[in-house]
Amino acid sequence: MRRAYQIICHIIAACVVLQAAVIAWSTFAILGSGEEGAAVSVDPGITGFIVHSVVGQMVIPLLAIALLVVALIGRIGVSWAAWLLVAVVVQVFLGYTSFDLPGLGLIHGLNAFVVLGLAETGARSVATKKVQTPAAARSSMDDSA
Repeated sequence: MRRAYQIICHIIAACVVLQAAVIAWSTFAILGSGEEGAAVSVDPGITGFIVHSVVGQMVIPLLAIALLVVALIGRIGVSWAAWLLVAVVVQVFLGYTSFDLPGLGLIHGLNAFVVLGLAETGARSVATKKVQTPAAARSSMDDSA
């Protein structure tokens, strides 16, 4: 379970990096084509916005939920997984509301770093924790020794 937890955390972090890359690519592609007079709907940069939306609205939230499930089953890193899920929910909310309140887009960008940091810190926290044996198992191990 510990390894699954770490892998999911690293995938979430990689998705955040992908998010930043595709949104930057799309922005520059659209700004560049705008100078040439092209319509945004025919610009190849629109693909980056689509990837950003799909990964941000579906992939990362599903991974965050899966991480919490793994954390609960494995009884490891539950608090990190819960905080990460909260940050992802906030991120999706900010993404939706930033269309009406563009200033929230700044917080959306900053919160991406929070998601990234929580994912990587969570992965590191379960890597360094010692495995605890339940009390019943320990007592039976003591009896056999």
